[in-house]
Amino acid sequence: MRWAAILFGRIKADLAVTGDVHTAEDVLKSMMVGAKVAQIASALLHNGMHVLDDILIDLRRWLETHEYQSIKQMQGSMSQRHVAQPAAFERANYMKVLNSFEVTVR
Repeated sequence: MRWAAILFGRIKADLAVTGDVHTAEDVLKSMMVGAKVAQIASALLHNGMHVLDDILIDLRRWLETHEYQSIKQMQGSMSQRHVAQPAAFERANYMKVLNSFEVTVR
Protein backbone atom coordinates (compact mmCIF):
# COMPACT_ATOMS: atom_id res chain seq x y z
CA MET A 1 0.00 0.00 0.00
CA ARG A 2 2.87 2.34 0.73
CA TRP A 3 4.03 2.38 -2.87
CA ALA A 4 0.52 2.81 -4.21
CA ALA A 5 0.17 5.86 -1.95
CA ILE A 6 3.46 7.30 -3.21
CA LEU A 7 2.91 6.54 -6.90
CA PHE A 8 -0.75 7.59 -7.16
CA GLY A 9 -1.02 10.53 -9.53
CA ARG A 10 2.68 10.45 -10.41
CA ILE A 11 2.53 7.77 -13.08
CA LYS A 12 0.07 7.04 -15.85
CA ALA A 13 -0.86 3.53 -14.79
CA ASP A 14 -3.53 1.85 -12.75
CA LEU A 15 -2.22 0.57 -9.43
CA ALA A 16 -3.03 -2.72 -7.68
CA VAL A 17 -2.50 -3.83 -4.10
CA THR A 18 -1.78 -7.55 -4.19
CA GLY A 19 -0.85 -8.53 -0.66
CA ASP A 20 -2.45 -8.59 2.79
CA VAL A 21 -5.94 -7.78 1.52
CA HIS A 22 -8.40 -9.92 3.49
CA THR A 23 -11.22 -7.62 4.63
CA ALA A 24 -13.38 -4.74 3.43
CA GLU A 25 -11.19 -2.44 5.52
CA ASP A 26 -8.13 -3.65 3.60
CA VAL A 27 -9.92 -3.04 0.30
CA LEU A 28 -10.92 0.46 1.43
CA LYS A 29 -7.38 1.30 2.52
CA SER A 30 -6.10 0.08 -0.85
CA MET A 31 -8.55 2.30 -2.71
CA MET A 32 -7.85 5.31 -0.48
CA VAL A 33 -4.13 5.17 -1.18
CA GLY A 34 -4.87 5.10 -4.90
CA ALA A 35 -5.20 1.50 -6.05
CA LYS A 36 -7.78 0.63 -8.68
CA VAL A 37 -7.59 -3.06 -7.75
CA ALA A 38 -7.23 -4.90 -4.45
CA GLN A 39 -6.49 -8.58 -4.94
CA ILE A 40 -8.35 -10.76 -2.43
CA ALA A 41 -7.38 -14.17 -3.81
CA SER A 42 -5.75 -15.39 -0.59
CA ALA A 43 -8.81 -14.33 1.46
CA LEU A 44 -10.99 -16.38 -0.89
CA LEU A 45 -8.65 -19.37 -0.77
CA HIS A 46 -8.40 -19.33 3.04
CA ASN A 47 -12.02 -18.53 3.87
CA GLY A 48 -14.07 -19.64 0.89
CA MET A 49 -16.17 -17.75 -1.61
CA HIS A 50 -18.67 -16.60 1.05
CA VAL A 51 -16.11 -14.04 2.24
CA LEU A 52 -16.74 -12.10 -0.98
CA ASP A 53 -20.34 -11.43 0.09
CA ASP A 54 -19.14 -10.28 3.51
CA ILE A 55 -16.60 -7.91 1.95
CA LEU A 56 -19.16 -6.43 -0.45
CA ILE A 57 -21.72 -5.90 2.34
CA ASP A 58 -19.11 -4.22 4.54
CA LEU A 59 -17.91 -2.04 1.64
CA ARG A 60 -21.43 -0.86 0.85
CA ARG A 61 -22.11 -0.17 4.54
CA TRP A 62 -18.92 1.88 4.89
CA LEU A 63 -19.62 3.89 1.73
CA GLU A 64 -23.16 4.67 2.90
CA THR A 65 -22.04 5.59 6.43
CA HIS A 66 -19.39 7.97 5.08
CA GLU A 67 -21.71 9.35 2.38
CA TYR A 68 -19.72 8.22 -0.63
CA GLN A 69 -21.57 7.44 -3.84
CA SER A 70 -18.75 5.25 -5.16
CA ILE A 71 -15.27 3.99 -4.44
CA LYS A 72 -13.95 6.20 -7.24
CA GLN A 73 -15.07 9.27 -5.27
CA MET A 74 -12.63 8.51 -2.42
CA GLN A 75 -9.91 6.86 -4.48
CA GLY A 76 -6.49 8.34 -3.76
CA SER A 77 -7.75 10.49 -0.87
CA MET A 78 -5.02 9.14 1.42
CA SER A 79 -2.22 9.14 -1.13
CA GLN A 80 0.93 11.18 -0.64
CA ARG A 81 -0.39 13.64 -3.20
CA HIS A 82 -3.40 14.51 -1.01
CA VAL A 83 -1.88 14.79 2.45
CA ALA A 84 -1.19 18.18 4.04
CA GLN A 85 2.56 17.54 4.39
CA PRO A 86 3.86 15.25 1.62
CA ALA A 87 7.45 15.51 2.90
CA ALA A 88 6.39 14.23 6.34
CA PHE A 89 4.55 11.37 4.63
CA GLU A 90 7.74 10.45 2.77
CA ARG A 91 9.89 10.64 5.92
CA ALA A 92 7.47 8.45 7.86
CA ASN A 93 7.58 5.82 5.13
CA TYR A 94 11.37 6.03 4.97
CA MET A 95 11.56 5.45 8.75
CA LYS A 96 9.19 2.50 8.45
CA VAL A 97 11.46 0.91 5.85
CA LEU A 98 14.57 1.49 7.97
CA ASN A 99 12.90 -0.03 11.02
CA SER A 100 11.93 -3.12 9.04
CA PHE A 101 15.55 -4.19 8.56
CA GLU A 102 17.19 -6.50 11.06
CA VAL A 103 20.88 -6.09 11.68
CA THR A 104 22.72 -9.32 12.33
CA VAL A 105 26.18 -9.14 13.88
CA ARG A 106 28.44 -12.13 13.48
